[in-house]
Amino acid sequence: MGVNFSYLLYFKRDQLWDALQGVIDMAEKRDPSVVIHFPDHKLNIPLGTLFDDERSYQYDDPKFDFATILKFEEDETITDWIYADYRMVESADRSPPGPDQDTRVGIGYIYLTVHNDLSDLFPHSHPDDLVLFDFGTTGSTMSMLFDYSTSMRKAFVDLLDRYNGVCGVFNRENGGDLFWLRGRHLDERIEDAFTLPGELEKTYGIE
Repeated sequence: MGVNFSYLLYFKRDQLWDALQGVIDMAEKRDPSVVIHFPDHKLNIPLGTLFDDERSYQYDDPKFDFATILKFEEDETITDWIYADYRMVESADRSPPGPDQDTRVGIGYIYLTVHNDLSDLFPHSHPDDLVLFDFGTTGSTMSMLFDYSTSMRKAFVDLLDRYNGVCGVFNRENGGDLFWLRGRHLDERIEDAFTLPGELEKTYGIE
């Protein structure tokens, strides 16, 4: 039986579109774009989707689903993942990148669900001022990549740091790792990965 780990990043609602732009900056651009309809304008999001009927959303829809290829700086774990089926190819044999070339490596598909309304996950009690970015994998192999890659962890921490993230949890299905809370780097195992940030703040004395 496989595993399906994910990264759970919480942001303030007023940071949703800025944080999503941060994801776009990490991603390989896809065409056609996903269109988000606002009352007075449209926002084009150049990310992929699983189905054609997901190419259009209203700004206040409960969630937005994307299928992304995200770019990360290469580390040993990513190198091993890239060449898992091509062991005869050594990373050192590749030509060095040019001075203006993006040195990051595209990893995909990574499934992103932006929960614009947390009531589907927390039906009994949930904050109205938070949104959740849930970055999921295609299965066990990529779950292991999520788990062991320090570069991927750094990229998600940077996203939280850059857009005033509230909380970051690595979801192991059976519990999780709390690695970010209100600007603090942590390394705490929690029983339920889907514990609301407010409860975690009480537990770890952060108000």
